[in-house]
Amino acid sequence: MEITQNKDWQRIKSLIPKPLFEPSINVYYALHRLRYVGNKVYCPICENKHSQFVSSSCPSCGSGVRHRIFWTFLLRHTNFFQDNLKVLHFAPEHCFFEKIKKLPNIDYLSADIGSPRAMVQIDMTDIQYPDSSFDVIFSNHVLEHVNDDLKAMRELYRVQRENGWSIHLVPINYSNSSTYEDPSIVTPEERKKAYGHHDHKRLYGTDYKNRLESAGFNVTVFKSEEFCTENEIIDMGMRKGFEIYLCKKTA
Repeated sequence: MEITQNKDWQRIKSLIPKPLFEPSINVYYALHRLRYVGNKVYCPICENKHSQFVSSSCPSCGSGVRHRIFWTFLLRHTNFFQDNLKVLHFAPEHCFFEKIKKLPNIDYLSADIGSPRAMVQIDMTDIQYPDSSFDVIFSNHVLEHVNDDLKAMRELYRVQRENGWSIHLVPINYSNSSTYEDPSIVTPEERKKAYGHHDHKRLYGTDYKNRLESAGFNVTVFKSEEFCTENEIIDMGMRKGFEIYLCKKTA
């Protein structure tokens, strides 16, 4: 199981000194991958092959389904690896953090309220940077944790440069045509029952694209099968029908 899914992980994380946090995670995965030596599946992020994924996670870097699809999209549908870009990354994941920092064309800034990987502390609803500060912004399962996600979307739009782009993935219930949120639901137990997670503030429906567009974004939706073959979806542990929301800010 991916380390971040462990029920005791938040407590353990708080005990690890910040300078030792990422090295400790690297050691964990270096040992963890030894149990899954093989060549049946392939992770496009760490570029390792394994006998299997573990609860959909890569044994070498901890990437989940959404991370591998996101990374493949970056490779095949964006200028992320070619152009000089100033990038803001919210809630940086282990599978991405060090890899992106090492890219010579990327001026990288990671942000979070409390993550040890965050280079700066930023409240997504009040981003303390001038208008049009970043070429690229991305967040992965962050907006569902934010009290006022529409305000956060407007802030993300404000600090994104014209002709820049961003990707903000969230869990979506495709059976619901509208996002479900209830301000009276406040306890972790109530939130888990209503939204599927103790710290989620809403459960997004198929109106997610409309919510992004209400902040000003020009949104294009790409499905995983549009940029991956059927064999790649199987080999890289992806999911058919997974949607990437590419958000552009045009003049």
